[in-house]
Amino acid sequence: MLQKHLLAQGLFTFVTPLVTGLAITTSPAIAATFASSEAKVNLDNFSHAPTDISTLTDTQVTAIATNGNVTADAEAEANFTANPFGTTEANNYSWSQTEGDGRRYVGLAESFAAIIGYDFIIEAGDTFDFDFMGFLNLETSIDNLPGEYATAEGMISLELYDSTNPANWVLLDSFGLSGILDTLGESDALDYQFSENFTLNPSDTALDNNFGGQEELAEAVIDGSYSKTFDSLTKLILVEAKTNQAQVQAVPESSSLLGLLVLALFCLGYRFKLKGRV
Repeated sequence: MLQKHLLAQGLFTFVTPLVTGLAITTSPAIAATFASSEAKVNLDNFSHAPTDISTLTDTQVTAIATNGNVTADAEAEANFTANPFGTTEANNYSWSQTEGDGRRYVGLAESFAAIIGYDFIIEAGDTFDFDFMGFLNLETSIDNLPGEYATAEGMISLELYDSTNPANWVLLDSFGLSGILDTLGESDALDYQFSENFTLNPSDTALDNNFGGQEELAEAVIDGSYSKTFDSLTKLILVEAKTNQAQVQAVPESSSLLGLLVLALFCLGYRFKLKGRV
């Protein structure tokens, strides 16, 4: 139980803080921004069922406007059905979105969802396999530069651990998909990587993006499977987790350093207050 508690506790650190430094910039009188990050994963056709399961979800939002309007929304859900004599399947979904207009505002949203399958018992000579599919969608939009800022980030992680020795889990295989849109920076990216026992279906897997400019988009669709044959009795733990973050802000031309620092500290304090309630 301690290992499971530590894993669950560690997964909540998978969600990283969204608050970044508020830049001192100039902007037009009215600003409008939008950021959205969404992801979903389905796992099915398992060859084996786990002996125990866990699901985790978390959302955090902050919306502060001193001159304008801003909204921040987030959703997260996770489901895992394990039946040694029937269907074993899992899915989860997370979504974060922020939108604002006006002269001064900050909107932050993040969501997190995870599924964990404990102790799949794989006999010597058996093959453990399952299918997976999912998507990651990111979008940002601003009206004018440089006084507006919008970012969207998303990441999907799928990992298999050998937990035969409960005191020493060994990472066997992993799959990762990540993307980021940064309207004022040069860090736009969308990519995936995976170890050899994962296979992607090329006809149903695609990456698409529109980087640069005031409207950006990144979309990924994945479809594949996992398969590994084991030489000896093995206990496996499967962890699939995702995080989505979205941020918007606008800063007026007449903003002072003090005003921006007060707004930033207020955002941070509000976020930490929320964290303390988890």
